[in-house]
Amino acid sequence: MNLRRLEYFIAVADEESMRSAARRLHISAPSLSQQIKVLEQEVGGELLERLPRGIRLTSAGRALLPEARAAVLSAQSSARSARAA
Repeated sequence: MNLRRLEYFIAVADEESMRSAARRLHISAPSLSQQIKVLEQEVGGELLERLPRGIRLTSAGRALLPEARAAVLSAQSSARSARAA
């Protein structure tokens, strides 16, 4: 599982919109959507319910979100610790 994809997933969950998340991440919406689909393949199920106006997390998405946040924060903390050493 790729940390960047987890960051993308978190942004989509926070924004509740692919387009808004893509703007926040400075990437195109189609690229973001593709990366989310790859993440969904990796975890073996849909993480997002795509609605006419935005997205909603599936039960799998709700389960992954706190773990994704923890993984990204841990990676950031590890990088800070290494730089400080």
